[in-house]
Amino acid sequence: MELRHLRTFQVVAEELNFSRAANRLHVAQSALSRTIADLESEMEVRLLDRNTHGVALTEAGTLFLTRVRLILEDTRDAVTEAQRRARGETGTLRIGFIATLSQSLLPGLLQTYRARYPSVDLILSELGPTPQRERILSGHLDCGFIGFAVDSAEPGLETVVVAEDDLVAAIPSSHPLAKQPSIRLKDMKHEPFYMTSQANAPVFNPWLIKLCEEAGFVPQVAREAERAATVLNYVAAGFGVSLFPSRISSLATPGVRFVPLKGRLPKYHYKLAWVPGNGNPALLKFVQLVRQHR
Repeated sequence: MELRHLRTFQVVAEELNFSRAANRLHVAQSALSRTIADLESEMEVRLLDRNTHGVALTEAGTLFLTRVRLILEDTRDAVTEAQRRARGETGTLRIGFIATLSQSLLPGLLQTYRARYPSVDLILSELGPTPQRERILSGHLDCGFIGFAVDSAEPGLETVVVAEDDLVAAIPSSHPLAKQPSIRLKDMKHEPFYMTSQANAPVFNPWLIKLCEEAGFVPQVAREAERAATVLNYVAAGFGVSLFPSRISSLATPGVRFVPLKGRLPKYHYKLAWVPGNGNPALLKFVQLVRQHR
């Protein structure tokens, strides 16, 4: 028994006339009669009474028509749902992000995506770069917004740049350097540095140290902290200085002044990262949106 048999029976049962049903289905009346006969033979049930006055449904045929309508409706719904899933219009998308982007780039992107694909369930996770990489590679996240040094590569991940920042110095407001409109990187060489932990910034920290070395000094790291907000609190208290992408200034901290750096320093990139083999259609649509947003 095939779906075409059920569709044919439904039309005949609705028209109760083989000629009209054949015209509606665009088939020969003889072929239509054979299809119904084959269906009754396979089911071993008489579905239609045929007489000189026309066609009538038997009790079994009436019951069968009710079920056939449900089956065909469910089939149409299943096809529609499968097509929507394949187009990325439904499903689940799991996105990681770093806190730096939570007040700038991310809200606008998510609003646009949500407007286009309201039936996709978004699961958001604020995570540091290292946990994001691990979860993307293990399949627990579909994608993640992570900060990257300009020349860094990520084995196993495909990436697209979504934003870039200049570096700024985070200086205690009471420090003489905070009074300057801009400073050179080497102006900080005698200051104790406070940095995000190596575990949370495995690419960023070595990149910063390399930039300092190129400026002629090795930064004296006094302490590392798990989160950028903690580092900023150390700076606000006057313990030392730090370096951040300029977007961090959105996390306004009393007692901290963000001072631009002079010179031609490389920019810090934010990228969307995902595993190339991830076939989630919702992810593919999201990546497409991110590329358009650039």
